[in-house]
Amino acid sequence: MSTLPADFGDIAAGLIESSIGLTVILIALLRRRSRDFSLVSFGLILILAGIRWLAHAPTMRALVGFPFTHPYFNAAVTHAVLIVISAFLVEIFGPGLYNSTVWVFRSTIVYTAAMVGYALIHQGPPPEPSIYPLVAVLWVLVWLVNLVIVPRRETIALRVLRILFLTAFIGPAMIDNLVVLHLFPWNVHLEQPVLVVLWLFGVGYIAAHHFFSNEAKLLAMEQEIDIARRIQQSNLPENLAAPPGLEIAARYSPMSAVAGDFYDIRVTDETGVGILLADVSGHGVGAALIGSMLKIAFASQAEHLSDPARVLTQINCILQGKIEESFVTACSLFIDVTHGRLRYAAAGHPPPLLWSGSRLRLGRLSSGGTVLGPFPDAEYENADLDLELDDWIVLYTDGIIETRNKAGELFGEERLGEFVASRPFASADRAADGIMKHISTWSGHSGESSPDDDLTLIVLRVMSVPVPLVPVLSGIAKTGA
Repeated sequence: MSTLPADFGDIAAGLIESSIGLTVILIALLRRRSRDFSLVSFGLILILAGIRWLAHAPTMRALVGFPFTHPYFNAAVTHAVLIVISAFLVEIFGPGLYNSTVWVFRSTIVYTAAMVGYALIHQGPPPEPSIYPLVAVLWVLVWLVNLVIVPRRETIALRVLRILFLTAFIGPAMIDNLVVLHLFPWNVHLEQPVLVVLWLFGVGYIAAHHFFSNEAKLLAMEQEIDIARRIQQSNLPENLAAPPGLEIAARYSPMSAVAGDFYDIRVTDETGVGILLADVSGHGVGAALIGSMLKIAFASQAEHLSDPARVLTQINCILQGKIEESFVTACSLFIDVTHGRLRYAAAGHPPPLLWSGSRLRLGRLSSGGTVLGPFPDAEYENADLDLELDDWIVLYTDGIIETRNKAGELFGEERLGEFVASRPFASADRAADGIMKHISTWSGHSGESSPDDDLTLIVLRVMSVPVPLVPVLSGIAKTGA
């Protein structure tokens, strides 16, 4: 009957610790929300501790090809453990008094590199007495000051670490190194397996506590962002019903959960429609909050929608001193369906396209004007245009034309215009869907991947106009299709 080797417990402990450490690292690296490097460092501590137990087991050392029998292996693992423990403590408790814990981490790396360099150059270990015991004592004192003496907000993790530091770290490490330096009278080796297990279980608890605390914070942030996303979605118009004789379609594809693009469409007395399309600089919650301000500002101009220049001027006044270093590009237009006339003003926004289906000509509305926000005295001008039957107006934010393909090329205004001019769409909805699909296909983005920027598109189609009609162009540049 076969019997287990005397060091079976050490072998089992080493294998279990190494396996758990590897699992912890994989879990930390595969997390979708964010990577927790305290878990990574804890996993490395477990792996190194498991390797040390295996390396000290006579049965393992007797195996042919066992990789951990090199004479300098124990020293290398010891230095590596110090680096990983220092990184773990910095991750958990921050830089410490006068940034001292960060300097301990950095000096640990420098010291280890120096010892390795000495061994490689001289083909042997550093001369005795080694500087390591003195360095270890100084490092322990730094951590003792930071964890015990320096006042900080009391946490469960801090209490546990204090207990571990005094029982499982001061005992086996501090006293042993004091003995080597002849500063402690008793030559007693205190690095017992029980203390090591206590240390590892304690550090594991701290890592788990830190992990779940971060998870709770991230979950709360995600919930807040989701609320912001829903609020932003509610700010966008749900009903795109247009006055008789006009079709309107809009598409909105944010880069992240919340975005800086904003649009609003308001019908006036079933004879006209006012539209604001805006793009806030930056992304995320800050840009979305400014978008909410734009909705309120645009709503306050409900009586002046027929004067887009005034709308932009008043919105610019409302934004003064409220958006810090951000700015907004925007275009405002009003379509009078009764008289078949479009009035338009811009604030640094990309020029909308005008495709004349009856004349087969492509034009671009004027793109002048100063961005909203930074300049209190900015002035805006209206451009007027008489509309024709089967005219198409395409408004967009810069995310549309600045989309890049895998080769790094910009989609650009020219490609957008060529696509609009080459497709006889049956409706505004189909035109909007066709443009968005074409951009997605051209850029190589799959339906599940996020765009590189916020994408917003508004398509208007003129279905009927007053008769007779004399085309009048003002403030518009026409180009061939």
